[in-house]
This record gives sequence, C-alpha cells and structure tokens, in this order.
Amino acid sequence: MAEEIHSANLVIPWCMLTTTVLNGILGFAMLLAILFVTTDISSALSSPTGTLGFPFMDIFRSATGSIPSATALICIIIIMDICAAVAFLATSSRIVFTFGQDKGLPFWQTMAKVQPDSKIPIYAIMVMALVSCVIGLISIGSATAFNAVVSVGVSSLYASYVLTEAMLLYHRCIPGNIQHAKHINKESWHANELVWGPFHVPGIWGILLNAFGVGYGIIVLVFSLFPTHVNPDAAGMNWSSLMTGTIMLGAVVYYYAIARKVYRGPVVEIAPYQAVHPEE
Repeated sequence: MAEEIHSANLVIPWCMLTTTVLNGILGFAMLLAILFVTTDISSALSSPTGTLGFPFMDIFRSATGSIPSATALICIIIIMDICAAVAFLATSSRIVFTFGQDKGLPFWQTMAKVQPDSKIPIYAIMVMALVSCVIGLISIGSATAFNAVVSVGVSSLYASYVLTEAMLLYHRCIPGNIQHAKHINKESWHANELVWGPFHVPGIWGILLNAFGVGYGIIVLVFSLFPTHVNPDAAGMNWSSLMTGTIMLGAVVYYYAIARKVYRGPVVEIAPYQAVHPEE
C-alpha cells in the first residue's frame, strides 16, 4: 500500500515508528492493568471461558463485579479484533497483488488483475479470504493441525526478517553496493539497484545495528521452532519447523521450475532520482 502514499519513503517509516511506540505504551499499560486486577490466575484458567482459551473474560467479570460491564469490555476487544481482521485481509491481499504484479507468484496473471469498476484487486482479496476461512475451518477438525498451521507465523516472519537484514548487511559491507539517490540520475541508475532512503544509519554504527538485528533474529527464529517441553507427543509438538521448511522448499522449487523465467525483481514505477528531482 506504500506505493499509493505521497512521500512514502518518509511517511511509512514514521508511521512504523509511531505505531510501534504508541502500541507499545498502550499495550504495556493494558498489561499492567490486567495483572493488577488478576487476583486468581488458576481460577481464571479453570473458569468456563478459561477452558475455552479466553481467561481474560473471567478476569473482566471478577474485576468489574458485573456481567454487563464485563460484556461491554469484551465487546470492545471483539470490535478491535474485527478491525484487525479487516486490516490483515487488506494487507495480505495487497501483498499477493503486488507479488502478482512482480510475477513472483503462481497464477500471477490473475492475482495482478484489478477490478475496473471498484479499482481493487478482487482476485487477490478472494484468495486471501478463502485461505483465512480454510485455516479457520481446520480448527473444527483438529486443534493440533490448526496450531501447526498457525505456528508457522512467527518462524516465517523472523525468517523473512533475517533474510532481508542479512542481505542488507552483506551489501553494507561492500563499499559502493548501495548508492544515494542524490548521486544518481536517469543515465546512471538501473532497475532494482539498491539506493539509500532517508531513514538509515550510515557507517560502522549501521553495520553494527544490522549485525545485531541479524543475530537477534536468528536466535528468535531458532527458539520459535522448539516445542514447549521435551519429548513432546503429536499434540504438543511444534510443527512450525516442518511447515516453514515445506514452504521454503516449495518456494525454491517454484522459483527454479517456473518463476526464474519471468521474475525480474519488483516492478519499479518511480525511480529514486525522480523522488529527489520530480521534474525528471
């Protein structure tokens, strides 16, 4: 969605920083409030809502002493979950649409289509909505299978972080691999050439920060693949290692079999020198 925002190279980083700080402060305040009013964790976990996986409902009831008040607080969370689900659907469908434009997904011709009337990528939205529904239906048949699918989220996210940060660290360590937009022009710039944006830490401090990010990501990635206890059974096993490996293997096979013939990197519509010199 960043490509639809004016001055995205400035606005998007500020949005990310602002939401991280704001949500961190509000989330920590909410955590303190919940812990302060939680008098009996065992009771909350063994309550009717706790056995279903929602102990916070019983905590709200015991803290307020009123079922209507607890219901009102629970409704706020439900509304927030609905809004988050809509945002996730919009984000995931937009990612599918963008990768379709870049010819980096199976059936990219369909995924990259935009509905003429509504001007939205309807096929990408339908695919992601269908995937979400199928994942939700898995929990009806098997909670173990559902947890196996959901557990891939953390490992996949950190795998993507580590890969991109490692590539940035590699290019940082080679002088001249990343240029500044103000130093290039229409004749010297090539598509998908790495160019610094306005948000970056130059020099050795940038390299150290990148190295720290890669190291931290690797540690979290490895531990996210561990089960919660030793000698787990099928129900207690962390299947994210299998799921993540399967997805990565499938991506590699698809690339060498099909995608390498059509995929040439992200489609660039605005060159870096145009951001610095719009008249060009």
